Amino acid sequence: MTVLVPLEQWNAIKFGGRYTPNTLRTWARNGYIKPPAQKVGRDWLVQRDAIFQKPQKSIEIPSNVDIGISPVDPLVLAILSK
Repeated sequence: MTVLVPLEQWNAIKFGGRYTPNTLRTWARNGYIKPPAQKVGRDWLVQRDAIFQKPQKSIEIPSNVDIGISPVDPLVLAILSK
């Protein structure tokens, strides 16, 4: 069974107590901690070996954009092909 620790203790283990309780709670609410933090009553608990991982922003292309048209600029083509 995995041992859960309070956010403040996890902060001390992983970051030497560098971050404020407000920052830690924001991370927990927004899913920046993997595996996800669990709220038990008023407290947030995380696995001792959990990591901070901010989600990557995804790029959404509007539905009215026709991406079948080949761009003229090779730089634009290289960026779009990634």
